[in-house]
Amino acid sequence: MNDKNAQSEPLLNLPGVVAILIVGMVALHAVREFVLSPQTDFWLLLQFAFVPARLSAWLDPAGGDSFFNQLRSGLGAGQAQMVRLLLAEGEPRLWTLLSYGLLHGSWVHLMSNMFWLAAFGSPVARRLGVSRFLVLMALATIAGALAHWLARGPDVLPLVGASAAISGTTAAAMRFVFSSGTPFGRMSDDAAVRAIPAEPFGQLWRNSRAMIFMLIWFVTNILFGSGIVPVLGEAASIAWEAHIGGFLVGLLLFPLLDLGRVRA
Repeated sequence: MNDKNAQSEPLLNLPGVVAILIVGMVALHAVREFVLSPQTDFWLLLQFAFVPARLSAWLDPAGGDSFFNQLRSGLGAGQAQMVRLLLAEGEPRLWTLLSYGLLHGSWVHLMSNMFWLAAFGSPVARRLGVSRFLVLMALATIAGALAHWLARGPDVLPLVGASAAISGTTAAAMRFVFSSGTPFGRMSDDAAVRAIPAEPFGQLWRNSRAMIFMLIWFVTNILFGSGIVPVLGEAASIAWEAHIGGFLVGLLLFPLLDLGRVRA
């Protein structure tokens, strides 16, 4: 009986919303890599990647002009034009606070994010349902961009990647997957996932497994983000501030969206 059930269980049993997100982001990156010209792909980045300096220049136009003038003094004509394009002539392009999360810098970047989305997004999607799950990811994406902006306000380098959103789902999962008696073998069952009692914020700190996981998560993000430990196959730096912004949103806002039980 158990063998028959095991054989009928899909090898990769993902919630529909997680599967759609993964397929969509992989397809988008494939189009960028194999269909779009470099010029069109650059235009796509200009329109949808998040550039911290744009937001800074919009909030402080005088400071933005001063920053560009200082930057231009050390740049050639072509580089100065590139910076002007990235700054979008002072337009904030506020939609990029969200849209940057759909783009990725490389296949390594994309596939590592999709692995984490499948691993930690799946139990959260089962517990929250589609709409609440997407709200959590959107809020974590926006929080990641704002945290990145607070840390790197004058930066003209575009921010891309779903890492902030996935960090939010990771933190949300931490609120219940480390509860004692968690049925890891039934994580593909929506009802079983919702039946796991979530840890109240005050009690979470007494859960040793959750705390060890959080410590490892923060340490690895800071090590890779600071460049102390290089990321294999990646030339770009990791925006660890965005990861932390998304993580904090998932950790703190999870109870407002949760549909499952809460430990008394």
